[in-house]
Amino acid sequence: MRALVIVLLFVATLLSPWGAASAQQATPADAPEVACVAPALPPGTPGPMDAPDATTASPVADEPSADAAVPVDSGEPGEPADERTSAQVISAVKNIVGCLASGDYLAFAALLTPTYLQTEMGTDNPYDLPIFLEGFPPVELISAGEVQIHDDGRLSADVTLATGGTQLERFRAYFVDDGGTLLLDEERTLPIKGADVTVEVTMLDYSFELSTTTVPSGAVVAFNLVNEGEYPHEFVVVRLPDGVTVENVLDDPSLMDQVEFFGGAFADPGGTGAMGLQRLEPGTYTAVCFVDVPEGVPHVMRGMVAEFTVE
Repeated sequence: MRALVIVLLFVATLLSPWGAASAQQATPADAPEVACVAPALPPGTPGPMDAPDATTASPVADEPSADAAVPVDSGEPGEPADERTSAQVISAVKNIVGCLASGDYLAFAALLTPTYLQTEMGTDNPYDLPIFLEGFPPVELISAGEVQIHDDGRLSADVTLATGGTQLERFRAYFVDDGGTLLLDEERTLPIKGADVTVEVTMLDYSFELSTTTVPSGAVVAFNLVNEGEYPHEFVVVRLPDGVTVENVLDDPSLMDQVEFFGGAFADPGGTGAMGLQRLEPGTYTAVCFVDVPEGVPHVMRGMVAEFTVE
């Protein structure tokens, strides 16, 4: 799930020189527990883990391997699934989210295809996932539906998740049937539905343009990203300590632990992205881009910063 990987990659790079996050991670106490059922993995161990380069690591952007096998799919909508198939796919969504939410990361890995592992997680070893996912924020399934059958034989469902209590991600999750078990094979970002406010974000080299910089407190805010730049960009929303600027944080590592992370999304040049935020308290929020191409200089250090206010 790309939405989940976005958060994961941010958490994995919190020791970068930019800062650490103490994100809001509230999950409703009455959220129903979902059982985690997964096939057994073959014996194995984690691979050697290289520490990320703190000077260039990006919390959102992660390029898939050029050798990764990508399923052929036109991207066109499929045929609506029958009631029985829909129930099976929605059950698979609930199960895989349940595995992730419960912290059973090996079971989560067992429910992913090799294609997904490589393209979304950057590894071909499922035993790496407990290391990658350590400290993963709470995840909550908001909705799953609109199940479709596609020409390539895969099944899909449109899924909305909340991670860390604040970030909303909506995406189309594609599954393949592996001997009676539905495995997650791919996901594609979709715009947030039903938001109270929509902010159009234009990503340039190196700046953001926001259609509005003020949103009401308590609103569900959708961010639609369009990358008009030459380079990939991300839109990572954080909250800085009172009276502290981005430049202060870059210059003073002692401020790092006070930076809160709320969500992030990514878009390739000429591409689009989407995310949502909820439960935002009044105050000023800062959007930054950590992507470091070209020349290994994070775009935040080139001035790719914007602010919006929750009133």
